Amino acid sequence: PMPSHIFDQLRRLKSKRKMSFWYGARSLREMFYVEDFDMLAKENDNFTWHVALSEPKPEDNWTGYTGFIHNVIYEHYLKDHKAPEDCEYYMCGPPMMNAACIKMLLDLGVERKDIMLDDFGG
Repeated sequence: PMPSHIFDQLRRLKSKRKMSFWYGARSLREMFYVEDFDMLAKENDNFTWHVALSEPKPEDNWTGYTGFIHNVIYEHYLKDHKAPEDCEYYMCGPPMMNAACIKMLLDLGVERKDIMLDDFGG
């Protein structure tokens, strides 16, 4: 669901809103749309994307972020954000990830109405 929303915003609607996409996967084998997101970032100054692997395989030779995505987002983006409560959050994933992300965002002062999600578990 997230790729189609991002593609629609950037390609069809030509949105100039700042978008930061944080992608969590266990290993490189679970990642999709890498080339597409790289191209979107190259074509759109308002779009950045970041990846965190929670269980990188030795053959991944991974040098990027590691850990659960909500912890990585907090440590590398939200903890230094001037006003996380002024942003909208769109996410999708399994129930445990969604619950952890929602709790983190609420603890940062984000209102529940600004958190939209697609729950893979329900």
